[in-house]
Formats: sequence, structure tokens, C-alpha cells
Amino acid sequence: MMSRRKMCRALSDGTGVVVSTVAICAVGALMHPVLGAGLFVAVLVAVVMLVTGRAESLAVRLLARARAPRKYELAALRPAVAVLEERDLAAPAVDLVVRQGQEPIRVSAAGRRTVVVSEGLIEAVAAGRVRPVEVAALMAHAIGRIRLGQTRYDVALEFWMMPWRALQTFGRGVGRGIGWFPLVALAWRLRFVTGAVALVQAIDEGRTVFGVLGAAAIGLSYVVPWAERQADLSAEDEADQFVMTVGLGDALSRFLERGRRTPRVLDRVHRLRPRPKATPTHPVAF
Repeated sequence: MMSRRKMCRALSDGTGVVVSTVAICAVGALMHPVLGAGLFVAVLVAVVMLVTGRAESLAVRLLARARAPRKYELAALRPAVAVLEERDLAAPAVDLVVRQGQEPIRVSAAGRRTVVVSEGLIEAVAAGRVRPVEVAALMAHAIGRIRLGQTRYDVALEFWMMPWRALQTFGRGVGRGIGWFPLVALAWRLRFVTGAVALVQAIDEGRTVFGVLGAAAIGLSYVVPWAERQADLSAEDEADQFVMTVGLGDALSRFLERGRRTPRVLDRVHRLRPRPKATPTHPVAF
């Protein structure tokens, strides 16, 4: 039976795959037939290679703007890696890369064997703001996602869905812009009303197909973000369970406690923290 995470992921990524496929075909159709066919074949071959795990490291570095860790960065992470080795989490070999840019402390997984750490994490480790066991817990969370198979095809999907990601980025930028105009922002929040009116009007005018397509597009603008969020939450919960299994749940909970205490974070801290063993009670003899 398909899990909730997989169903939500199929819904969100399926939409992105369809949109990206249409975009790639449209671009190919505008090109010379030979060039268009060559573009499509090249992209398809690249996706097949990424699905099988080949060229994963190069693709992750390009897509995530990452690089190989420098010597001092490896030295800073060595105590955390030692904690992982004690728990047999460093084998099989993990490909460690560092994401460039001003990003907070973050560790993520990609593909079949790649763990991406932010430069902010390296800086925090070097400054002593994060304990090695907490860094190990964050890395174990990413390794857990890899071992659970959550990210196996992520690199191939992200490569294929580049047009969809570009469209999402553009949409977020427009959303931030219209946020300054209250009436436009209100119209966006009430877009389901516009969609319903357009659907009824299209049916009345005999253009049912166009009305249904428009209503479906508006419906997806609600469903896709929700599905992405639900898939991420389910994946996070599964990886949290993995961290608890390897004995690093308490370290991860202590790290989370020092951040912003949202309801979601407090719930994770509660689940990650080991339960105290109940003290057996004995009846009192009189």
C-alpha cells in the first residue's frame, strides 16, 4: 500500500513533471526539427543516467550550487563523522558536499549517497556553537533519508523539473510583489471564487473543456503546495524515527530546542526526546 508521503509526493512531483515535459516539448517544437529532437534525446539520456546514479555528484553540485569540502572544513566535521562511524552510518561511502551562500545551519540529502551541508553549519562548528554530536545527528537525519530511499530519484526529478522550478520561483516573486497591494492579494486568496465563476460561465457558453482546465489549474494552485508540504513533513517524521533508532534523537532534539520554537519544532522535540523509564512501584506493607 502506498504511504501518505509517496501519494503526496506523486501528486506534487507529477504536476511538475507534466508541466516540465510540456515546456521541453514546446521549446523543442520552436527549434529546428533536428536540434529539437537532439535536445529532447540529450535531456532524456541525462535523466536516465541520473536515475541509475551516474554523474550524481556533478549534478548535485550544479543544481545545489555546491562544491567539494575544503581541508579545514573536513577537519571541523571530523568529530561528527567519528560519531557517525561509531554507529556504522558512514558506510557505505557518503559523498559530502558544501552548499555555497549565506544559508543558516542546514543539512540535506540528495540522490543515493550525497549529503549536502551549508557553509553556515561549517561556520557554526568552527565557532563552537554546535556540538559534534548535534552535527552528527543532523547528518544522520540526512543519511536516514538516503537509506529510507526518500531521495533516490530526487536528482533526476529536479533536473527534469527545472522548468517547473523556474515557474515556481517566478510565481513566488510575483506573489511577494502583489503582497504590497491589498486588493490584488485578496483576489489571489479568493481565486477559487473566480475559478468557480469562470467554470459556470464556460459551461453556459458551451466551452466546458476550457472551463474545466481553468478550474483544474486553480485547484492545483491549492493542492500542489499542500501536497509538497505534507510529503516533506512525512519524510521528516520518517527520518526522525531513523535518528531515534541510531541513538541520536536526544542530540537532535537539543539542537532543535535552541532554534525557533514553533509548534512543529516542539512536537519533534517531544517525539525525539527519550522517554524516562518508569520506576517500578511496590506495594507498601503495613
